[in-house]
Amino acid sequence: MPGAGFVMRGMKRIVDHRAVYAQLVVTDDCNLSCSYCTEFIPGAPPVPFDTLTSRIDQLDALGVMVYDLLGGEPLMHPELAAVIRHIKSKRGGANMVILITNGFLLTTRHVAALNEVGLDLMQISVDSIVPTASSHKALKTVLPKLQMLAETARFHVKVQSVLTPQTARQYDEFRRLLADLPFDFSFSLLHEPGGHVAIQGQEYVQLLTEHNLFAGMQFYRQHAEDMLLGDDSRPWKCLGGSKFLYVNAAGQVQFCSQNTDFQKPLSEMTVSDLRANHRHKPCEPGCALGCARLVSHALGEPLKTLQTSLSLVTRIRGAKGEKAPSQPAVSTPP
Repeated sequence: MPGAGFVMRGMKRIVDHRAVYAQLVVTDDCNLSCSYCTEFIPGAPPVPFDTLTSRIDQLDALGVMVYDLLGGEPLMHPELAAVIRHIKSKRGGANMVILITNGFLLTTRHVAALNEVGLDLMQISVDSIVPTASSHKALKTVLPKLQMLAETARFHVKVQSVLTPQTARQYDEFRRLLADLPFDFSFSLLHEPGGHVAIQGQEYVQLLTEHNLFAGMQFYRQHAEDMLLGDDSRPWKCLGGSKFLYVNAAGQVQFCSQNTDFQKPLSEMTVSDLRANHRHKPCEPGCALGCARLVSHALGEPLKTLQTSLSLVTRIRGAKGEKAPSQPAVSTPP
């Protein structure tokens, strides 16, 4: 499980040229077809296990310490637990593994297997109370799965909602219905193809203010509020293709899931490529891709985000009752 050593190695990534965070697609197939999602291919085969372990070895050589496993729907991969076990075999088990799922296929057998291999965090995408025109990911279907996780999971759980005009209207009631569950909550901002934020309005800023957020979004909260009010001018540097890598099902590295300006086979990636991609990108203004922004802000503004980074690790470790690393008194702006 990640601890103080994980945080120290993460801080080292501020000054070296290696990667820290990777999103690894394990299958493009998905059991749902939400209209806003562009990241699935119905009926696509899972990426073979041997191919995935080879990619993990390559990412490890590039310095990656945090792995998002995603799809499509990653629970459709028949060897998902074994993939996580392979990631955990690196760096003495200190790597962090996050599973991003819609939760529909989750069973007690899945939870037991994920407990056994040491999953750190499960992010479940639940957008609304009942299905909407844009999303099938509704509490009506997933609530029994969340209750099962509350009783049996030994990993941290976060409920992630895509903020849209439809989901925003339901969100207060949505949170009330889940108030007794010991989970974190956060938002993803609806984006257009390409990643630019697709919603604006004071009502969205009010939601960010009213509801406690998962610590990860604090890295770029002020940026998010500005974008929701139509202001894309606040500067930042995207570290996609450098500190943050997105590896699609074909094994191509991209800046992120939405931007294909850079594509190169993972097997050919070098530290020189990572160094070359450590630069500003024309898609930065208005970018609503949370994971890329989280890593970019955490490593680009380390003094501002150190306390948030430590808080995030503390929350995840707390799911297993482990002792958290000490936290220095470093103030973090909202």
